[in-house]
Amino acid sequence: MTKTMRWSGWMAAAMLLCVAMRAQAVETVTAAAVEAPAAEAPQVKDDLFAGTEKFAQGASNVTEVNLDKSMLGMVGKGKGDLAQKMDFIVVHSYEYDKAGMYKKEDLDAYRKKLADGSWNCFVHVVEKDETTDVCQRTLPDNETHEMVVMTAEPKELTFVHLRGRMSLYDLQKMGGSMGMGAVVPPIPPVPPVPPVPPVPRP
Repeated sequence: MTKTMRWSGWMAAAMLLCVAMRAQAVETVTAAAVEAPAAEAPQVKDDLFAGTEKFAQGASNVTEVNLDKSMLGMVGKGKGDLAQKMDFIVVHSYEYDKAGMYKKEDLDAYRKKLADGSWNCFVHVVEKDETTDVCQRTLPDNETHEMVVMTAEPKELTFVHLRGRMSLYDLQKMGGSMGMGAVVPPIPPVPPVPPVPPVPRP
């Protein structure tokens, strides 16, 4: 597989993740609105993407969903234990009628937050006028993981932030449960450690 094909695969996977999480978030909010009063709807404090509401200015379509563990559990019945594994899901998406409606430097400010040394940004793709970033990190308990996907197109921005005791394989299952196939490509197995050669006898 060529490098270009691998990057294209990751970009497609990241876009699928954004679409899947946006669909899941909207579905969750709709279901939770039926089960709980709107005044009790919890909001996640997401320091990473705080202030992305600025991108709503001039947008023709805005999706801003912030779901905490209690709301996820409320609608997770009958969908396996994935909802119970999640601490929060944040999805912010902005669509514009024309290009040039957001400032690149504003977007770069959020990308810079992912360069503090705690994140492993294993995908950073720049293709013409589109960019894709996929980053993950493991918290000190070694069980809780975070994943971030940022995609930027001339007329669309999407921010996804997930935290929970889930793996990339859980995200694959999430995409499959929505009829969208795998959300992320299969992770190649870790190659075996070569055996240590015997120490020659004197």
